[in-house]
Amino acid sequence: MKTLLITLAIISLCAAENIKCTEQQKKAEACTYEYEPVCGVKVDQTSLYIQSKETYGNKCSACATEGVEFYAVGKCEEYPENAVFCHPDISSQQLGCTREYYPVCGYFDESIKCRKAPCGSNYSNKCAACINKEVNYYLNGFC
Repeated sequence: MKTLLITLAIISLCAAENIKCTEQQKKAEACTYEYEPVCGVKVDQTSLYIQSKETYGNKCSACATEGVEFYAVGKCEEYPENAVFCHPDISSQQLGCTREYYPVCGYFDESIKCRKAPCGSNYSNKCAACINKEVNYYLNGFC
């Protein structure tokens, strides 16, 4: 049973994606009480990579909270504490990355099917990881 729970937790880490809050969601005046937890992410104005995370009962509650820009499916506690989520805008707006070498391990969303979880790949820096639209979050250092 313990092995099954660990396996499901690892699979859930590979099955997430980051979803940007729409303007309509940000203006919601009331949300339902459905419990489908998400990890809401607030981004520091100086860098997309400086974040604060909090678990919300559902995506409506997260997006209606001032400062939350995007969310990942599941509780924040389901992700590594030091995970930095890739902002959904990065892969669509970024044309290139610097050549600085600060290795990170990028973890993939559900579009990548893993043979062995967790699903990660090494990148030369955080930008190189997040410009890949399939990367959900990264951890500093090698995989």
